[in-house]
Amino acid sequence: MFPRRLYNFCTQLLQKGSLKLNLPVGIVSHIYNNNYEIVAINSNVGSMRSGIVFPLSETYCRDVYDSGKTVATADVERLAGHPLYVKMPLKAYISAPIHFQKGIWGTVNFTSGTPHPPFTKADIQLVESYAKKVTEQLMELNTASIAYP
Repeated sequence: MFPRRLYNFCTQLLQKGSLKLNLPVGIVSHIYNNNYEIVAINSNVGSMRSGIVFPLSETYCRDVYDSGKTVATADVERLAGHPLYVKMPLKAYISAPIHFQKGIWGTVNFTSGTPHPPFTKADIQLVESYAKKVTEQLMELNTASIAYP
């Protein structure tokens, strides 16, 4: 369980990002031991809600985690080629890694099941700035419970 302050901060950040990027789903995740845990989500997509844990291998964010870099694509053909597309057909995806304690703590990501114009440099910078803001929040809270279980 994450501190309420972190959850509230992330929820507000996701609401702003979804509006600015015109993407209906925003998630802040925590990644540990090959698990992907939803810290906060701004959309009610199926059974996805805060606290749900998935194997990292079953998420689009595994590519962000593996590369340590921002991934942004509105290229439907590229997304349709992703192994997870059958389970969760996305048409647009942008995600940045959250760096904390010398590793990748999680991701900030925004997605859509409908087509989206190509992402701009400003869009990428926005999502990366959100990841940095989450890092700053983690540094302020800096408790063992938010590091790695």
